[in-house]
Amino acid sequence: MKIKDELLILQGIDCKSILFPFMKSISKWELLLTIADLDGDPDFGIWNYIDMLHTRTENPMTMYAFLKLKIEEGSLIKTKSVKKSRKSLVLSSELDLELKKFLKTRKNTLLPEVTNISS
Repeated sequence: MKIKDELLILQGIDCKSILFPFMKSISKWELLLTIADLDGDPDFGIWNYIDMLHTRTENPMTMYAFLKLKIEEGSLIKTKSVKKSRKSLVLSSELDLELKKFLKTRKNTLLPEVTNISS
């Protein structure tokens, strides 16, 4: 991918998109991708997601507060886990759709028609 392609992708992101808050830091982006990848796996909970991060650009408590806020907003949904005290997460259908759209635009380098990720 060329630099101009990457810039077009970033310029096409709607700052009001449900996806945008996760893009504000590399750790939040990694957190989103981790949750999406594990897709409610009952062996993992909120602190597991945070502990798995390789890009630790933010304090774990900051990340925890961010997740709690996204749960309250409905972007992330709690699911049952193996332990009662553990909260496994899945993406809301809206967030899942936005992420899939975004990843599709990254895959497709025919970007001039991309003006806004959310429709």
